[in-house]
Amino acid sequence: MIFVFISIGFLLGKYSVEKKAKAFMPVSTQKSDSYEETSAIHVYYMHSTFRCKTCNTIEKMTKQLLDTKYTEAIQDKKIIFSDVDFQSNNELAKKFKIVSSCVVVAKEKNGVIFEFKRLDDVWTLLNKPNEFNKYISKAINSFLDKKGDTD
Repeated sequence: MIFVFISIGFLLGKYSVEKKAKAFMPVSTQKSDSYEETSAIHVYYMHSTFRCKTCNTIEKMTKQLLDTKYTEAIQDKKIIFSDVDFQSNNELAKKFKIVSSCVVVAKEKNGVIFEFKRLDDVWTLLNKPNEFNKYISKAINSFLDKKGDTD
């Protein structure tokens, strides 16, 4: 009986480790001749399929901040913006533990997310544009400052 429980525990532990390892594997592991390692700060606007006026405003304010304050970094692809329907993208929704629309800032290398910050307070700062921008900028800048950590 003890042997059976130990065997089951070993198998569950092995499965858990393999599952965690797969979660952090890049989308494509094959390198072509033109392959170049890339690091970026990825700003995700996570939203539900149905988007209200407030949701659209949060996305618009986030894009506006990125376009004005981080123009060069966006052009150099050091910062990437994506809007993602978390109801359709279960993988990211689970990874970021999304329950409602929000902004997520992630540090990525070759498509692998190493660290992220979920910015839920965008909702409460919506009517305070300066604070909204400072809140998102602080998260982005913290990753830009640490950008070389995975290089």
